[in-house]
Amino acid sequence: MKIDTQPTELWQLSAVDLAAGIAGKQFTSREATESAFTRLDAVNGQLNAVVEVMRDEALAAADAADAAVTRGETLGLLHGVPCTIKMNVDWQDKPRNNGIIEMQGTVATKGSSPVTDNMLRAGAILLGQTNCPAFASRAHTSNELYGQTLNPWDPRVTAGGSSGGAAAAVAAGIGAIAHGNDLGGSVRQPAYVCGVVGLKCTPCMIPNYNPSVALDRPYLHQSTTSQGPLARSVADAELGFRAMSARDPRDPWWVPPLPRELEQPFPCRVALFFGDGELEPEVRAAMNAAAAMLEDAGCTVEEAEPPRYAESWELHKALLQAERMNATLKNIERYGDQALRNKMKVFENWRHMTPIETRDEYIAAIAMRSSILREWTAFLDRYPLLITPNIDTQSQPAEMDQLGLDAVDRDITSRKAHQVISLLSLPALTVPTGVTNGLPDGVQLVGQRMQDLFLFRAAAAIEARAGTFTPIDPRGAR
Repeated sequence: MKIDTQPTELWQLSAVDLAAGIAGKQFTSREATESAFTRLDAVNGQLNAVVEVMRDEALAAADAADAAVTRGETLGLLHGVPCTIKMNVDWQDKPRNNGIIEMQGTVATKGSSPVTDNMLRAGAILLGQTNCPAFASRAHTSNELYGQTLNPWDPRVTAGGSSGGAAAAVAAGIGAIAHGNDLGGSVRQPAYVCGVVGLKCTPCMIPNYNPSVALDRPYLHQSTTSQGPLARSVADAELGFRAMSARDPRDPWWVPPLPRELEQPFPCRVALFFGDGELEPEVRAAMNAAAAMLEDAGCTVEEAEPPRYAESWELHKALLQAERMNATLKNIERYGDQALRNKMKVFENWRHMTPIETRDEYIAAIAMRSSILREWTAFLDRYPLLITPNIDTQSQPAEMDQLGLDAVDRDITSRKAHQVISLLSLPALTVPTGVTNGLPDGVQLVGQRMQDLFLFRAAAAIEARAGTFTPIDPRGAR
C-alpha cells in the first residue's frame, strides 16, 4: 500500500514541503494551519490522539509566522509548520497532567521544556498536546482522564505507548511532525504499530528537562530517556530531530550532533539479528525485506548476534526496577489509574527475579552496563548498522497489559529489542517496510552512539525502496 498519489490538501504535505512552501510564499502558515485543523476536526474524534487542542494560539502563531515571512526575517527549520507535542512535557501556561486524573487542571507555570522551546524557536505551530498513558508508563495509550487513543489502522490493536497519541496523530495526518519521548520504546513501538518513522536519539542530543518536576530522575532514567520526532517520512523525522536538538543550558549533558566528517559512511556493513524470542512470520519477513533493500543500496548484510544480549535484558530489568522502587512505583500506587496499577504488579515479580537490594549491588550493576556497552561499541565498529525487530509480533491487542500478569510479562518481553538498546543509550530508529494483513510492518535500526544522522541515511535507503504508508484515514474507529 505504498502511497504514490500527489497530495491535494496542505495537511497532506510533508514538513519539508510545508516549510519550503511557506518560506517561498506559495501558501501561508495560516492556510497550512487551518488545513491541519480541518483534518483534526475530521479524524480526531475517532482517534482521540490530540487531547488538548490549542486552536486560537496556533492560528495566532501562524499569523505571526506569516508576518515574519513578509518582513524577510531569518526563518527557523519548522517555520510555520503544524506539529504536535506530547502531554508529558512542559509548555508554559498549558495543561501539564501526564495523563493523571488527580493532576487535572494543573498547568505548567515554571517555563517550557527545552524540546518545547526548541520547536517553538524553530517556528513550529503547535496544534495541541497528544495523549499518553498515566505516568507515561504503559505500552498502550489510555488513561482515566482523557480515555483511549485508537490506532488509525485498526482500533482493535494498540496505537502504542507512551507516545501513542503522537504516533496516531501524525499517521492520520494531524500535523506533519509529532514530538514524543522514549525510555524503553515509547517512540519506537507506537511508530511501528502506526506505520510511521520514529527516532530514539542518543539521549544527550535533544536536551531533556521538565521545569515542573521537583527532583531530577535517577541515573538510569536520566541516561536512557530521549526526546524525539515521529513523522510520516524519514526526511521529516530528520528535520524534526535537527529542530529539537538545539542546545539548552538547562540540560548539562547535552552535546551537539557530530560534524559530517565524523558521520559513519553509508553504504556499510550490516548485522541482521532476529532476537532470541519467537517472531511472528510477518516480523521475520519485514526484517528480511529490510535487509534486501539495504543490500540493493550497496550494503553487505550478515546475520550476527550482538554481545551479551540476554544478559543486557536481565540487567535492564534489574536496574529499572531498582530505580522505580525508590519513588515511581509509590507514586503510581497512590495516583495511577487502575489499568496502570494492574500492569505494575508485574514489577513486584521482577523484583524477586532480578533483585538489586543494596547500594553495592546497584554500583556493580551500573559498572556492568559500561562493560557491556564497551563490547557493543566494538560490535558496532564491525557492523555500523544493526537491524532488529521492534517487537516480536506485528501488532498487539489494545489492552494486552490488562489480561493478567503472564500477558504483561509477554508484552514487555516482546519489546526486548527496544529495551536492551535503551539500557545501552544507543540511538535507534523505527522505519516502516510495508503493509501485511492491513497492518504496517517495520524494523528497528540501531547505530553507534552519536550516529543519529547516519541512521537517517540508512532509513532513507529503505524508504526509497519501500515507500511511505501514511497519512491514512482511520478505519473502523468509533
